[in-house]
Amino acid sequence: MGDHIGVTLSPVVGERERRLVRVVDARASEVRLSDAVDGHRSEADMDRSVERQSPLFAGRTLEFHDEDSGYRFVAASPSAEPDLWSELVSGALTAYRKYGVEVAIEYDKIIDGGSTTYFFAALDADGVVVGGSRALGPYRSADDAHPMVEWSDPVHRSAIRRVLGECLPHGLVESKMGWVAAGVPRRRQLSAAVARTTTYCMELLGARYLVGTAADNALEMWTQCGARIIDDIPPCPYPDSRYRTRLLLWDVRESGSCERTRELEKLLSSEVG
Repeated sequence: MGDHIGVTLSPVVGERERRLVRVVDARASEVRLSDAVDGHRSEADMDRSVERQSPLFAGRTLEFHDEDSGYRFVAASPSAEPDLWSELVSGALTAYRKYGVEVAIEYDKIIDGGSTTYFFAALDADGVVVGGSRALGPYRSADDAHPMVEWSDPVHRSAIRRVLGECLPHGLVESKMGWVAAGVPRRRQLSAAVARTTTYCMELLGARYLVGTAADNALEMWTQCGARIIDDIPPCPYPDSRYRTRLLLWDVRESGSCERTRELEKLLSSEVG
């Protein structure tokens, strides 16, 4: 069958999506993700599968222009674009501080970029970062995922570990630190674009699943871009008691849309610098 990325987008878009799969396949010549196994797998099999999960585009700086919001999005690793990364984290810190939840950024832990595989930054016409997110993984263990920090109840953590453990053989990545600057033009459209691009780390990092968390007030935005709320896991008070944070999961097989495919094609055909 040859080497493949192991993710299949929804067939409803037709030839455009099939072209996207071929682009990803061509750039994933040394990556094998086993996403077609329905039976049980041994721990050794899973370890071998995870070892093959290489971040496909880490180290490359990609970009596209979002037609709805009018902003330019750049996708890169912190090591490839350190100045852009620093500006992204600084902007997130300011945005979160407005609501008194800057602790959720974990600034001291993440600023060196070592824990972030890829990030997405939205830039205005002057090149100023006005929003974005960061991606982590692919993970080797469910315990690497941040929900294991956000939920403190051992029973709930065990349930999360089971949910995420089922995703690991197929590739599991995580999205954190989504934000949009206050007062920017077309902020609603920009917020939707930031949420949408967050999910692109599945394709860019060669994973089928994406995990994230969000408070109740943001759930509609995330479900509109394909998130499924894991109802078996009760909400937790993270980052503090004002919030009811829920566990979210995306499956790349259920995330297809014309808009998504168009933007991914732009990203995968671009390279900055």
